[in-house]
Amino acid sequence: MKYAIKKGVLWQEVDGEIVIVVPKEDPMYLNESGSVVWKLIDGGLDESKIIEKITDDYEGDGKIIEKDVKAIISDLIKNKCIELKK
Repeated sequence: MKYAIKKGVLWQEVDGEIVIVVPKEDPMYLNESGSVVWKLIDGGLDESKIIEKITDDYEGDGKIIEKDVKAIISDLIKNKCIELKK
């Protein structure tokens, strides 16, 4: 699945972390791994390509990386930061 940052959502990288501001919501702060996922979503990669890229770039269990990426994406959807790309 491919996602897009929702219209009106602003973000900025500060000290390796992403700060996301959604209208009428509290700011959301992403740690380093969440920030990597966010930038890859912003770069147009779909979920499977994000998982593939992170697995290639970082040492770790592919199953754990997949689970973590899906959890981050789920949180971003729940917090109204991203949506399925049409």
